Amino acid sequence: MNIIQWRRLLLLSVGLCFIWSQSSVAALPETLELEYEVRYGIFKLGSLSSRLKKQSDQYKVTNETHAEGVAAVLLGGTVRETCEFSIDNNVVTPTRYRIVREGKDTFDYSMSFNADKRRVSFNNGTNVILSEGYIVDNCSVTFAFILGGANAFKEKTLHIIGAKKVRRFENNQIEKQEVSTPLGKFDAVKIEQVRFDRPDRKLLVWLDPNRHNLPLKIVEQRKSRPDTTMLLKSVKGL
Repeated sequence: MNIIQWRRLLLLSVGLCFIWSQSSVAALPETLELEYEVRYGIFKLGSLSSRLKKQSDQYKVTNETHAEGVAAVLLGGTVRETCEFSIDNNVVTPTRYRIVREGKDTFDYSMSFNADKRRVSFNNGTNVILSEGYIVDNCSVTFAFILGGANAFKEKTLHIIGAKKVRRFENNQIEKQEVSTPLGKFDAVKIEQVRFDRPDRKLLVWLDPNRHNLPLKIVEQRKSRPDTTMLLKSVKGL
């Protein structure tokens, strides 16, 4: 597994977050801090921290991923990610997204989004017009899951904007399932999203409907390698 593969799950997963309830959501909280343990197969890679803050009529998320031990040597320096988005009728609309890695093999990618034209503009000059469906970026995708609940993307294409490209997913399955985290065991709703172009690749998310749809666990699954897993280990603001 390389750095981009590991970061992809981390970025998909953050601003990992909170809402007041699946059935009566009005807004995200004004501030929230979450921390996740990150594993690759049976090995612990490090941690991801996410900070959400409301600014006027928009929300801003700042995320940091930190590798530990041998993983820090192999994967390089800290990755910082920021995004901004608005909310209308429980739907997330991204406006800006940026990801920067420090240390060796540095990179700096960003994008802006024109909602009216459904156009994504990357900082390398590329512009992409997206078809029908729900559009989010790697930073805001989990907020969209939480705001919409387990059925947010059931009959919609999900477009996830990353550092240099857009990936398309479709909902494959929703089911109830118990999940274990460092915070304990919970009755959760498991959501399975499958890549259009790579059906062997899946994004799995476990939400707790009894705790404001808090994302308890997130897994990036590929047949070619062990799962990359994020487990919630602390919450401030809930």
